[in-house]
Amino acid sequence: MERDGYLDIFENVGGVVLANACGPCIGQWARHSTDPNRKNSIVTSYNRNFSKRNDGNPNTHASVASPEITTALTIAGSLTFNPLTDYLTNDKGEKFKLQEPLGIEMPQKGFAVEDAGFQAPAEDGSSVEVIVAPTSDRLQLLAPFCSPGRH
Repeated sequence: MERDGYLDIFENVGGVVLANACGPCIGQWARHSTDPNRKNSIVTSYNRNFSKRNDGNPNTHASVASPEITTALTIAGSLTFNPLTDYLTNDKGEKFKLQEPLGIEMPQKGFAVEDAGFQAPAEDGSSVEVIVAPTSDRLQLLAPFCSPGRH
C-alpha cells in the first residue's frame, strides 16, 4: 500500500490500515479514549466480530463490513453514512457523493513479497530433529504412534 501510494491516502482521511493477518487477535488496534468504560464501535474488514476483538476492551464492539464500506465510513467519519444515498462536503463546502468502487482485485503492480513465509520441507526428513525445551509451558513433542499390531 505504501509503495503504490494508497497508505498516504487512507492516513490523510483518518484511516488506520493494519496488517491483514493476526492484527486484531493480538490487539493491534489502539483505542484512543480517556474513558475505557465508554462504549465504542469499530468497523473492520477482518473476519469475526465480537466485543474485545480488537483491543481487549469489552466496551469496544466490532462489526464486519467489506473493505469498500469500511473505507466509505472512514471517509465520512460516521457509522450512519450510506454511500449509496448520502453526500459528503469537501473543504470548499461543495457536496459530493462517493463514486462506486471499481473492483480492482489485485494491486496493479502486483503484490510486494519480500518473504513468502514458506520454507519447503526437507526432501529426507529422517535426520531432522525438533528440539523443545523440557521446561516449555507452551510446546511439547508428541509421543510416536504405535504401529498397527504393536502396543
